[in-house]
Amino acid sequence: MVMNRAEEVRNGLFLAASRTYGEQYMEPFIREKYALAEPLSGDHDAVAISGAKFEIKASKVLRPTPNKKGTKKLIDRILFENYNLATSRLIPFSEHKSAEYGANIQNVKRDHFDILIYTLLFEDCLKIFFAEQETIAKTIFPSWSDKHGRYDEVGKSGQFPINKSTIQWHLDNNLKDTVSFEEFSEVLGKI
Repeated sequence: MVMNRAEEVRNGLFLAASRTYGEQYMEPFIREKYALAEPLSGDHDAVAISGAKFEIKASKVLRPTPNKKGTKKLIDRILFENYNLATSRLIPFSEHKSAEYGANIQNVKRDHFDILIYTLLFEDCLKIFFAEQETIAKTIFPSWSDKHGRYDEVGKSGQFPINKSTIQWHLDNNLKDTVSFEEFSEVLGKI
């Protein structure tokens, strides 16, 4: 099977480790796409000309791995790696309300930014969301948890899962853009 460049870029993104694709690939892409500058400190991920601070997060949307826990035979454990591969578990956006998945936006440091940019990586596109800091709270954001990250103080750092039950809220309230992997590849080619 011959893949085009956009598919190769997509697969590389999905196969990269979480920190690698988030910090080294998604952050520069978001800064380039929305004309944001690199920050002067490590407290946030981007800054606008206006001075607004941005936190950038991304999550892969993947099917769960089959439950192979307790497998005793060495050959079965090795074969399981094929099912665990991210590119074997891709979900197209058309299945966002029917497929089982659990994307998670984590280590959100609420007091470090003005706007959170979070991206969901589907098989066929990236969905980019913008949320103002003050809207990220238990009473507003579905499934927001104040417990996650390096801060012990409630409300300082948190996380939220996105799945087929909660995604519509994010689409209705915070969707900024839908980007194809062709456009993603073109933007990255400029950096």
